[in-house]
Amino acid sequence: MLLTMSKVEIVGLKSLFFQVLETLQDLGTLHLEDITKKKGPRYADLIPMEMDPALEEERNLLQNLAMRNNAILSELAPPDRRVTRAEIEEKYRSFQGKTLAEISSMVEEEEKATRELINYKHELEVELSRLSKYEPIIKKVYPLASRVTATENYTSVALLVEERYKQVLDYIEKELERITNNQCEVFSARVDENTHAAILVFHKRYSEQVHNFLATENVNQVRLPSELSDKPYDEALKEIETRLSEIPPKLKKVREDLEKISEDWYVTLVALKEYLADRIESLNAIPKFGQSGHVFVITGWMPSEKVEEARRVLEQKFEGKVELTEEVPTHEELEEAPTALKNPAVVRPFEFIYMLINPPKYGHIDPTFLVAIFFPILFGFMLGDMGYALVLLGTVFLMKRMLKKRESRSLFFELFANVLLICSISSFVFGLLYFEFFGDLLIRLLGWKDAAGHMVVKWVWGHTSSGKPWGWPLERIAQANPDLFKLLLIVVALIGVLHMGSALVIGLIDGIRHHDRKHALEKLGYLLFVLGLVVIFGGVWGVKSLKSVAMPVGAVMAVVGIGLAGYGGGFGGGLEAALTFGNLLSYARLYGIGLASVILAEVANELGAEFGGGAMVFLGVVVAALLHVLNIALGVLSPSIQSLRLNLVESFTKFYKESDVVYKPFKRSGGE
Repeated sequence: MLLTMSKVEIVGLKSLFFQVLETLQDLGTLHLEDITKKKGPRYADLIPMEMDPALEEERNLLQNLAMRNNAILSELAPPDRRVTRAEIEEKYRSFQGKTLAEISSMVEEEEKATRELINYKHELEVELSRLSKYEPIIKKVYPLASRVTATENYTSVALLVEERYKQVLDYIEKELERITNNQCEVFSARVDENTHAAILVFHKRYSEQVHNFLATENVNQVRLPSELSDKPYDEALKEIETRLSEIPPKLKKVREDLEKISEDWYVTLVALKEYLADRIESLNAIPKFGQSGHVFVITGWMPSEKVEEARRVLEQKFEGKVELTEEVPTHEELEEAPTALKNPAVVRPFEFIYMLINPPKYGHIDPTFLVAIFFPILFGFMLGDMGYALVLLGTVFLMKRMLKKRESRSLFFELFANVLLICSISSFVFGLLYFEFFGDLLIRLLGWKDAAGHMVVKWVWGHTSSGKPWGWPLERIAQANPDLFKLLLIVVALIGVLHMGSALVIGLIDGIRHHDRKHALEKLGYLLFVLGLVVIFGGVWGVKSLKSVAMPVGAVMAVVGIGLAGYGGGFGGGLEAALTFGNLLSYARLYGIGLASVILAEVANELGAEFGGGAMVFLGVVVAALLHVLNIALGVLSPSIQSLRLNLVESFTKFYKESDVVYKPFKRSGGE
């Protein structure tokens, strides 16, 4: 549901402005409005507040301090002990009231304690990475280079060439002879199955021409670090190996020292990161406020249930020098009211849909409850398997455990885990109805199949028009009972009617609430058309004794529905009403996706059984398990996409209006 919002105005003495701003940030309930964009007599005498040079300088300094503090924090790993939120909050409060000079001094102290260690760590890591790259190259070239006798007038270049391009060495040798007038030698050898190494020895006077030639040919030259470039390969290799043995212990010592600093400073750094981010956000908000004479004016929105608490806090803290009043919003202001959601715990996970679209417009109905009802039903109908459901439940458990262990505050993964949990339960319930456990695994083990390979109905609930029994378990493939296929299609269509019908009822209610007669008539027309189809097909496939009455009544309802939709929404409204029949048929995809899932599951079991007994049983289990894993992955992806599509396309388009403004309270950001 949408929270009821109140438009509020806060007025106080300018001398208290920053204290009020800090208090509002602590409360975290006020959605700020930009007063400079407001029009009307109420705002005529207000002058927008400006960032004077002193405040601008303060913001720049705070941003600089935040950048330096965050740079230090990024280099420190969290301490082994668990850092509690209470510790960070306590340290955060200790910064309140401190001057910029004191905070700046603290950051300088942090830098002094960590700068040399961090720089030294970077130097060691860079050197380790660089030498680790050169070592295997030199090891490849060294055996060949040891055969080359160095002289004062000659120099050499080492090359590495892939095995498939080794013929290029003949070309290089010919060109080298031409460039140097035969004052050169080329030594080459295969150093491993993929690489050839070559040493080019030539007179120094041709050095520039040779290097220019190699550059144009784009061959892979072995270039040593500058400090090793003048040394023979054997000496260079020894020095590299020495350094590679010396660096890890030094790096370990530096990291231990940084861990010790993290133990002492981590909480301070995190709290300071949050404090500086909040101070900067406060200063950035200043241009949104107004002023008149000796007072400041802040306008915005907050949940109505929070107004009294905010008023009480401001009254107690500022002893009547700051006043919060509720304003009666105009129609135009209500159009710009921010949307805030507050749903029960079981419905809240399905707010994930608002990561794809904006929440509903203020004053309209929140359809999250509709998604919470139909998303799991649609998902479970398609992926109805008790075994798969248990796998998904295990996945949810692991996700939640990992999120808790890492103290993750990721809203996406939290919502995803909760939605998957609810959908897993739905999948289990439908799986029980179909009696599917990794496809027909339980049915095979219990011998609940007849000679033709079809499921045996254990509890008969009724008989189809052809006299065949149907009941529990409900066989989705229904090869032995085509009438059951028709029955399940009817169930799918009824789900579609309920889903779309609920959306149309919401649209009708919204039209009535907002006194939009044409909108209400349009939705009523759609609803009548859908109900007319239900009556017609109910007579054809359901109560056939009423067919002669149901068909004309349903036809009249459908025609009247198209007429009302056309009156309310114009030609497009009437056409959309007629096309609603096609929208209902699209729900048949639910059956197709579910059918594909169960067939793949049965194929996995059949293929696994083909491996026979003995040692081959294990291989059969592995093959079947791999196919089931693939089926679960597809079974989560396809039903999720289809459920989303049916909610967003077939349901929401019937009534939904997106909000232009989402509730974003002015609060402590935590530096996120």
